[in-house]
Amino acid sequence: MNKKKSALYFIPVILLLTVVPLIVRMYSFKSGLAQFDWSPASDETLDFFLYYKSLAITVIAAAMSIILAVRYFMKKKEFKFCYEMIPIIIYAALTFLSSIFSQYRYFSFHGAVEVFETVWVLLGYCVIAFYAYQLIDTFEDLDCIMKWMTVGVALMLVIGMLQVTGRDFYTSEFGKKLVTGGMADIDLAFEKGRVFLGMYNPNYVASYFALIIPMEIALLIQNKKWYFRILYAGMLVLSIICLLASGNRSAIAAFAVTILFILLLFNKRLIKAWKIVLPVTAVIAVVFGTYLKKDDFIIQKFVRLMHAEDRPEDPISEIVTGDNDVAITCNGQVFHAAYDITPEGYINMTIQDDAGTALNTTVDEATFTYAVQDERFPGFTVQAVNLNNEIAMGVFAGNVTWYFKKGDDGTYYYYNVYGRWDKINNAPRVWVNFLEKRFEERGTIWSKTIPLLKNCLIFGTGADTYTVVYPQDDYVDKTYDYSTSSMDVKPHCLYLQIAVQSGIPALLAVLVFYIWYFVTGVRLYAKASYQDGMEIIGAGLLLATFTYMVISFLNDSTVTVAPIFWIMMGLGIAVNEILKKKGAGQGR
Repeated sequence: MNKKKSALYFIPVILLLTVVPLIVRMYSFKSGLAQFDWSPASDETLDFFLYYKSLAITVIAAAMSIILAVRYFMKKKEFKFCYEMIPIIIYAALTFLSSIFSQYRYFSFHGAVEVFETVWVLLGYCVIAFYAYQLIDTFEDLDCIMKWMTVGVALMLVIGMLQVTGRDFYTSEFGKKLVTGGMADIDLAFEKGRVFLGMYNPNYVASYFALIIPMEIALLIQNKKWYFRILYAGMLVLSIICLLASGNRSAIAAFAVTILFILLLFNKRLIKAWKIVLPVTAVIAVVFGTYLKKDDFIIQKFVRLMHAEDRPEDPISEIVTGDNDVAITCNGQVFHAAYDITPEGYINMTIQDDAGTALNTTVDEATFTYAVQDERFPGFTVQAVNLNNEIAMGVFAGNVTWYFKKGDDGTYYYYNVYGRWDKINNAPRVWVNFLEKRFEERGTIWSKTIPLLKNCLIFGTGADTYTVVYPQDDYVDKTYDYSTSSMDVKPHCLYLQIAVQSGIPALLAVLVFYIWYFVTGVRLYAKASYQDGMEIIGAGLLLATFTYMVISFLNDSTVTVAPIFWIMMGLGIAVNEILKKKGAGQGR
């Protein structure tokens, strides 16, 4: 093989493993969300961690496509192909069609705030997996990628350990100038000592190390030279420290599942390899124990994840901004309020129950306030107010003051935290007692996301459209969750993310893609002799991607980590194919 050509062929993957995760740069743009009344009226916003990574992934994936085309048409080199790639082709097609037919295709093709996983990025992931699959023909090819992956991880660990010690590179004077071009002085940091690397959110640190830690262990075992073992042992310790310092609870759950899987798959081999297993286990246990003894933040979060504290039912369960009035449901009873303005400029209030019976009230003429005298609606008051030079109605109910006005169409609107008038959406929710009692904010998001799936039976809503299809206008629930000014831009679950945006068939295609690879890998590595370095790394790839898929029940896909996962998937399929051809996994 021509070494120069081989080096050029490796460059795109090397960039994804080493350079792209480090990209942090300020980008000023219009979010496109101002068209929705549940969003701030201003479109101007900033991004630091995602846009330029998204752009880099798109460009690199395009370059990969060109390289593959040149190899095929000009160099007359046939593609390797296996049936395992068919599901991912189906996923790519469904994702593209979902975006083409999307009501919000602008976001699919341009990206959404805090995500930037455009249709081009999602298709790029598929290209990356196929390219990585084409890349590996020999152990030397695989070893080259592993060495560059090691470089990329080492760079991330430097940033991570600086953050652990409270000396975050991105908030240093040089780092700020690099990130903003010297145009702004801003604080990107989470609390001191919290690790977020260049991942935008500590949650994605868990996804990153879900992929990296199993590979570090595999490389520690595969490399026989003492200095490599010291290197990977040191990186493993630092990786665990950075993972714990991210404060991410999903990592505990994911690695616990992976450990159980390892015990089932490799129990006999673990006993035989006790000289390596015991020291590695001891090091991991010491690091975990030392850190958690010093700071139990992650344990506290894990306990809250699995068992949230009970809280009283919200006093107001629903508000309907209707055609003729505002209907407020309190403890199962419905309260109605409406107003009219007479030609003379007087305001007439109508206050009644669900049967249409007028409720007893006392009136404070000085403040135009009607106090409801009915035990079904304790403390309720209705007041005529002047809000931004408009006549409106303020209703105090459920310990909250809600403002409404009659719009130009004669129906009622709610005045939200952004100073905009909008209809209240009482979003359907499922499994509330189970999800929201045990999974905190994630459970609330999931319970509102699952009902969206009824519209995703063939195609989804389009790439990067989750923000605009999620019920951001569920103002009653957001008020009692103290999240009126927040937007949920992702479902905190990869599988829901794919199902909503690309469609349920696309999710099934991704699951078939992974399960096919997983089953093939289990059959190979359960019987492998592990005398071959490729077998060890192949097992590492299987465990890395498995841990990522487990943690993805609690985390989304993101441009900061997903390219590494798709590279590993391509490498894993290629390695499995090579090993099968060599007769590995036949109990030799």
